[in-house]
Amino acid sequence: MARIRRSVEPSIEQKREAEAAVSVVARQVKFNVAEYPVSMYVGRFANDTTDRYFVPTYQRNLAWSDEQKSQFIESLVVGLPIPFMFFYQTEDGRMEIVDGSQRMRAMRSFLREGLRLRDLVLVPELNGFSFADLPSDRRNKLEDITIRTIILDTDTDPSTRAEMFARINRMGTTANEAEIRRGSLPGPVTQLISDLAEDSRFIEMTPLTSKAVSQREREELVTRFFAYLHKNDTPEGRFPGYRDRPKKFLYDYLKEANATAEEHPHVLEDMREEFFRMLDFVQNTFVQGFRKSVTANTVPRVRFEAISIGSALALRSHPRLNLDAGLVADRMKHADFDGVVVSDGANVRSKLEGRIDLVIRMLEAA
Repeated sequence: MARIRRSVEPSIEQKREAEAAVSVVARQVKFNVAEYPVSMYVGRFANDTTDRYFVPTYQRNLAWSDEQKSQFIESLVVGLPIPFMFFYQTEDGRMEIVDGSQRMRAMRSFLREGLRLRDLVLVPELNGFSFADLPSDRRNKLEDITIRTIILDTDTDPSTRAEMFARINRMGTTANEAEIRRGSLPGPVTQLISDLAEDSRFIEMTPLTSKAVSQREREELVTRFFAYLHKNDTPEGRFPGYRDRPKKFLYDYLKEANATAEEHPHVLEDMREEFFRMLDFVQNTFVQGFRKSVTANTVPRVRFEAISIGSALALRSHPRLNLDAGLVADRMKHADFDGVVVSDGANVRSKLEGRIDLVIRMLEAA
């Protein structure tokens, strides 16, 4: 029987040395907590380098997209909690932004530089708005919103500040889209997607890295399957509301699907059956399933979308569709399927439609 190896307890002298080391470092981290309105942050941050507040050199190459800036502004407008910012007060009284430069730039872009909001999720009605387009009372409210800031004392040495920035950005975790939808859109379809993502056969057919699993990638795949399948042919056209960025499209779909399922619970069983019918078909018809190769340890989203949705749509038209896997493999090779299903421009609407339609043509060919 294996023996449990016990670690050696530190000596009294080692404990003293450790406590002394902690005290030395702790004395280097002195700070105050302040709370300022948005208008003051923006008023003292006319540019990245020369105003009262400035971005240190080790952060200047970092930049949010207009979409990220817009969604931060959306968070401010609707009153979502905003994380603390970290500043360091230099000897000349200026404020080095240790953490928060992207939020500062977003506020400046909107309030002073004419940023027009885009790709909003919670209030899409504000898409296209600039700060000047808001009613005066809403502009005043936005400028008066306060954000808490931790201000490091001038005695905090440069290495400690840089390490603080590194740890904040290394240790902080950003919720991915599957997690955001799960948390903000609870409902019967959300639960169904979670259940199907944990199905043992689906797990076997979708090998993923441990990181992808922890980020709920299978829930993302299942959500995309249902959203693209159900929105492929609607009275409003194909994929209505899709703008080459699936995030909002998937969010809107799940919100609508939950409402429908709450009113008509029987749709859940229909969705479940169609999902497993698609899995059966893919397993029997595609030699490598969703994989690009037999030994692949991951499943690209674009490949999963094309095969799963193309197969489900073909089965809707031909419920008894039964094809030899070798024949399908030959058709995939002849159509350069691997060359079509690539990540470059994967979310462009024409490419999404093209890869789905390619699978349908391969399956329905005489």
